[in-house]
Amino acid sequence: MKRKGSMKRMSKLLLIFSVLMLTGICCFGQEGLDCEKILDREPYFVRHKSGEKDLALKRDIEILKRCGNFDPVDSAFLKGAMLGTLMLQEVRAGKPATYRTIVNFFRDFRKTPEYKDFSYGLSMYRKLGGKKVNLKDWEMDKELFVRMGFTVNDLEDFKNFIAQPDHSELTYMQAFSQYMSEIEAMRVDK
Repeated sequence: MKRKGSMKRMSKLLLIFSVLMLTGICCFGQEGLDCEKILDREPYFVRHKSGEKDLALKRDIEILKRCGNFDPVDSAFLKGAMLGTLMLQEVRAGKPATYRTIVNFFRDFRKTPEYKDFSYGLSMYRKLGGKKVNLKDWEMDKELFVRMGFTVNDLEDFKNFIAQPDHSELTYMQAFSQYMSEIEAMRVDK
């Protein structure tokens, strides 16, 4: 008798497990189908001027992230103005204004040396962004600023700026921001 109750309970558990598995498979398959349909739609930002905080633009970005297999480097491009520029370039080349066009652009862009270079520069930026200025490490750390277009004179000037005692506790990004503010304040054409 005890064995029969145990078998019934086991059958119920097996049935529940089967239903859950079937539901999970259906939902997973449905998500893939939804992406296939969604990718051929026109994004909201194509017809509407939107700001970074616009909920519809955020929805466009979420769709691209979910259906486009974007990595953290690609996400740096997912801003309204940048997406608009990319889409305009692709439409002028005769491609449809769809999410898929953007996804395909990134798929192709990832294969280029420019993407690898951008990826490397972005990782350097993220690494140095929170790092405190340190003159001992300057020779290695200055590579990011070289990539940003600093000349030899700019590098020397920035090095002198971060060497000042009141800048020793700043991160490189804080120091850069202050440095650029000082440069801007000295402009005579304002």
